[in-house]
Amino acid sequence: MEDPSQARCDAVFESELARRVELGIEPSGGISCHTHATPSPLERWHYHDDYELQLVLRTSGRTYVGNHVGEFKPGSIVLIGPRVPHNLVSLDAPASGTGERSVVIHFPGDLMPKAVELFPDLHDVVSLLDRDRCGIEFMDAGRELQDGFRLVQNTFGVARFSALAELLQCLGRWPRFRLLSSTSIPGARDERRTVLDRRVDKVLELVYQNYADSLSLADASHCAGVGLNGFSRLFKRATGSTFTDFLISVRIARACELLSRKDPQVSSICYLVGFNNISNFNRHFRRLKGMTPSEYRMHMSGRFGGAQRLRLRPAQGGSG
Repeated sequence: MEDPSQARCDAVFESELARRVELGIEPSGGISCHTHATPSPLERWHYHDDYELQLVLRTSGRTYVGNHVGEFKPGSIVLIGPRVPHNLVSLDAPASGTGERSVVIHFPGDLMPKAVELFPDLHDVVSLLDRDRCGIEFMDAGRELQDGFRLVQNTFGVARFSALAELLQCLGRWPRFRLLSSTSIPGARDERRTVLDRRVDKVLELVYQNYADSLSLADASHCAGVGLNGFSRLFKRATGSTFTDFLISVRIARACELLSRKDPQVSSICYLVGFNNISNFNRHFRRLKGMTPSEYRMHMSGRFGGAQRLRLRPAQGGSG
């Protein structure tokens, strides 16, 4: 029998049936829009097949998207990719709650790629959606963006599609944003990998399957069948990262997955993901996530909302 405490570590899949009309959710197989209250049955660690675009209107709190832990405030906008677990937990809501914390838009993952075949001008929108498959946060939303959300909310059919496309184009040009993931969770294939050089793709597979081993640059270049100097240039051009930095980021991503669960202990996770000492593990974890592994575990325990409320600290800048 499944341990309920362990099951609580897993995100809930939110199907169309879970988005009930009585919760204010529009029945739709296309673009839907609703107002998110807090507290709400929708405030839970969950995922779904659609993209989610959320504008926070009231309250501040904690943002959980994949292995990212951050903070939101009024004016924050988050774009979340399909099947990425997420939850926004308000920490300073009044005791009586608020009926309109956020405006939330859902749309299918294939909507814009199909539309760009007919309307090439939407290419920038597809580029925005491809910028990061986990999540993007847009800070300090101006009146233009907030009005864009309201236009989507108050229109239907073709007009709603047009309003959403225009809103996404505005977000694509918005200067203040940050990506909410450092890398994919090990073992999860990224569709973007199919466009990479096949030699680099072989190395990525090597890292995802053997990240806990003592992998060297020489091992990677041998796997790719390229000399050391040539491989370093090839890998950096294809991934935007050095091989060593990429390996570390994959190890940290795997550590985040383990830390989101009750066990094992932090000291064990260090060695399970391939680091050879705690000090090195802590240093790289803090650099990439902006907090210690123990702090990350504590924060992630609040991603379900409900009883546990973590004290909100002033934002210290982006951590991917």
